[in-house]
Amino acid sequence: MKYPFKIISSSFPLLVKSILSNKGWFSQISSSLSQKFPSISAYNRWHCGSYCGKCRDYFTGNIMKFLEYYILPLLFLLLFTMAGISSVWAQSSHQLGYAQKKSNTPAVSIIKNTVPIGRGLKIDIHAPLVTKRRGLFKPGRKVPVLLYVHGGGWIKGTREKVYSLPAFATKRNWMLVSVDYRPVPKTNIDGQVSDVVRSINWVRANIKRYGGNPKKIAIMGHSAGSHLVAMVGVKKLGGNLRGIIPNDVQAYDMVAYGGMRGSLPRVYQAAFGSNPENWIKWSPITYVKKSNGYAPFLIMYSGSNYQRRKKLANGFGRALRKQGTRVTMFDGKQYNHGSIIRKIGSSAEVTRAVERFLRRAYR
Repeated sequence: MKYPFKIISSSFPLLVKSILSNKGWFSQISSSLSQKFPSISAYNRWHCGSYCGKCRDYFTGNIMKFLEYYILPLLFLLLFTMAGISSVWAQSSHQLGYAQKKSNTPAVSIIKNTVPIGRGLKIDIHAPLVTKRRGLFKPGRKVPVLLYVHGGGWIKGTREKVYSLPAFATKRNWMLVSVDYRPVPKTNIDGQVSDVVRSINWVRANIKRYGGNPKKIAIMGHSAGSHLVAMVGVKKLGGNLRGIIPNDVQAYDMVAYGGMRGSLPRVYQAAFGSNPENWIKWSPITYVKKSNGYAPFLIMYSGSNYQRRKKLANGFGRALRKQGTRVTMFDGKQYNHGSIIRKIGSSAEVTRAVERFLRRAYR
């Protein structure tokens, strides 16, 4: 600060003297200074009371002192304050990971962050641009959050497989958060449910920093993820959720499912084992009758093994309704197990069903 101050202050005499060389300017300044500074007025009367070089030099010196001791410090304080604010903005933009192309190309439409949340887990945050701060007095909006739990038969899968969900969510000024969970056999279904709950709790505690509204969280899962979000919902492990969307799974009632098929398929055996006690323990239907006051459910099922999926999904829905839960059923007979999630955002019927449910949930 020392050297810029000297450079600027040394340039002021030339500026002031050039201004005062004009008699009109000098007369106005003289009159003003005479009112503000009695010593200047007294000197003016003592010397000659008129425009002369000696008076001009005296007044110039006093003006320079005023600028040096009052105006310049205020100016530098303002400059450094603005520099500090700019630094904070830059740091915030970096933390938000504002994904932006080169300056000669338009900015991308989605802000993406990958954040570790402990236990070796990560989440991917896909946020609309409305969450980005626009200036000191224009903070970004806090948008509703859709937390997504991927499928993979409980034994595989990745949070990165989100299909068109980021575009679907951000186009509506919602945020998509895709989460991890450990696969079987690294853990069991209890551990997977715990991982999903960990993500929900992290989002509720931290998502505001990324532009999300922690009071407006809904959760959706597909396939195995559908089973996990249903378990979180009926065991009331996720706190105050606005809505729960299990998208196409048959594991609501494992005893009934095994009875319909005659045996469990290999992927189910790997996750649920052969002990019927675990089938009951890890079936969402087991917990429905134990409580009430559940978040609203949108239960979706596809045309793959249609009759069995329809029966299991509607059985779970009826049990929830008996407990006073608001339940919406989506019959996706025209979709298969993959397209019922993949087509959200591109196919009108499934997109409309999810959007209507979430708009009501986020009110």
